[in-house]
Amino acid sequence: MAVYGFGPFVLDLRERRLLRDGQLLPVAGKSLEVLGILAEAGGRLVDRETFNARLWPDVTVEDRNLTVHISSLRKALNGHHPSVECIETVARAGYRMALPVQLLGPADPPSGLPPPSGLHFIKAEARANLNKVERVPALRALGLFERALALDPNDADCHAGMASTYLLMTSTTIRRPLPIDEGTRLAREAAHRALVLDETNGEARGVLGRLRMIYERDWPGAEADLARAVALAPQSPDAAFALALFLLATSRPDEAVTTLARARGLDPLRRDIIEHLGLAHWMAAEGEQSLAALGEAVSIDPTARRPRFRRMLVLDQLGRHDEAMAERRIWLELFDHAPFAARLDGLMRTDGHRAAMLEWIAMLERLNQWYEVAIQRMVIDDATGALDALERAVSEHADSIIYMGTYPSFHPLHGESRYQRLMRQLGLAKCQPQGAAPRQG
Repeated sequence: MAVYGFGPFVLDLRERRLLRDGQLLPVAGKSLEVLGILAEAGGRLVDRETFNARLWPDVTVEDRNLTVHISSLRKALNGHHPSVECIETVARAGYRMALPVQLLGPADPPSGLPPPSGLHFIKAEARANLNKVERVPALRALGLFERALALDPNDADCHAGMASTYLLMTSTTIRRPLPIDEGTRLAREAAHRALVLDETNGEARGVLGRLRMIYERDWPGAEADLARAVALAPQSPDAAFALALFLLATSRPDEAVTTLARARGLDPLRRDIIEHLGLAHWMAAEGEQSLAALGEAVSIDPTARRPRFRRMLVLDQLGRHDEAMAERRIWLELFDHAPFAARLDGLMRTDGHRAAMLEWIAMLERLNQWYEVAIQRMVIDDATGALDALERAVSEHADSIIYMGTYPSFHPLHGESRYQRLMRQLGLAKCQPQGAAPRQG
């Protein structure tokens, strides 16, 4: 029995289990067999006659039997995100998978090796934690990838996952669990190990390209690496995602929207891709599309903090400060800071928006989130304070600083000499499209 992967799902027919982001789903019996037939066919059409012959041989059954199982599967697969179609109905013909399907494990593993299901369930759980883009899940992902590599040291995807995890652990977004020098070295080594095993691994090549742009500021080299990643691995959502980040950093948000839409097509339920699609729409001056995409990211994981934070930024940029404060309150409550959220609410009522924002900004400063401090200072029209914070972010190698040329919040600063100096320091001044005027959000 084989193991299949599609989107965030892993279907292990040997163990008769279906997981979504490492979590067991309540699918069993004939419904699981229906899904197995669809996965085995990949994206090819499976007609009703084939289902009937495989599931109910020598028995006459009503068409509604199959319809009931398809309906049950859709409910389990779509979960809280019904807008994404996992199984496509072809009228009067049959059904097929709407998500790209990968064969993760052979039907008959070589003698002496552990069953593929154990390895793939560990990998699925590791991916689920990595894709949360948060501090504790990142540490958990690292341990899970290490367990997976203990089962199969030659798994290129695991080495690539380790590379992505090490890179994430250098991020100021999750308060940098690893020093830059150590994290980048480990990420680079893991990516190279993955490429020795599989030179077409899009995720590993994407990590190398992201290292070039975030920490080496080698923009031509990063673009070459990332374009090669997409060319070698056109079906890799990670390769497309990494290229989109480069496009965002170099003020090409329209191209980033297109590239992220392609990445989403390869992995329709991956939250970080949808979240960055929202950011790309914002940078392309498409505020409502941005909020819609960020809302989808929240619906996929209502406990995720980053999409709420980013919705807050967009709402502030659009002047919808009450809605932004509501998102800020939820973000704080997700961090168990409900008393501080209540304090901000009180300040809003008694002293107004600016007083509440100054209190909020002071908290971000205590957390050394200087890039975010700069964005929030622009909300209260404090250009000098924003430039001070941007200088701190550059000096501390904040990973998000590479997007400062494209962020709508900083458009009013483009003519400032301090801002222009920072852009030159990052190597971004020469990456800006010639003659491009700042977009209005």
